Amino acid sequence: MSNNFKDNGGEYQFDTELLEKAFEEARKIYKSRGFQTRMGYGKAPAITTVDMAKAWMSDGHPFTCNNNEEVCANALKVLEAARKSGVPIFHTTTGYVGKEQWDLPRWDEKIPMHTLEIDSEWMEIDPKLKPRPEEPVIHKKYASNFFGTHLAHILTKLGVDTVIVMGATSCACVRHTVMDSTGYGFKTIVPEGTVGDRVPGVIAWNLFDMDAKFADVEPLENVVKYLEGIDSSVYNK
Repeated sequence: MSNNFKDNGGEYQFDTELLEKAFEEARKIYKSRGFQTRMGYGKAPAITTVDMAKAWMSDGHPFTCNNNEEVCANALKVLEAARKSGVPIFHTTTGYVGKEQWDLPRWDEKIPMHTLEIDSEWMEIDPKLKPRPEEPVIHKKYASNFFGTHLAHILTKLGVDTVIVMGATSCACVRHTVMDSTGYGFKTIVPEGTVGDRVPGVIAWNLFDMDAKFADVEPLENVVKYLEGIDSSVYNK
């Protein structure tokens, strides 16, 4: 993942060296206490993308993530491997209905959630992911892909044991989705390079912390290879 960040047309470099030194020491502490063990890969994975709609993955919106083209390119590698193997894919996007937006949560008092109009083009899954018509798009109202949605029920019905999470943002919707995924009893994997955010350091910190406590953060090529070996007959259809 590039360490260059853009803001209002400018670009600046974020030095991750100090952060990596802190992580190195933190890993020693965690591992000595039994943290950062591995969940591993199951036999029946599914993929859920988190808010990989245009509002997050294309430029020009208040929710736009940095390095969105790189994030989408990496996520597409995972998605294409899953599609070839018949692995189920579920997209999500956050959006609100109507002029009054009665379904708008209190979260809007902190960040501009009201800009996420569910019928606008911004809410379409970004074309850089090459979404397919058979891949459901779940509309959520809060951070987690699971909160107030039917995603967990569908995954359970299909016999899924592993959930691969990609999308935006690392500090909020991805993190909450990962925590809920593990809470529902799924092995949870986050491929490196497939998570976006808006400010320096946030992605690195959250991936480090999720890997320590809630999920396996895995090299992109390992996840792709795993998906290529899946037999679609393992699912309940």
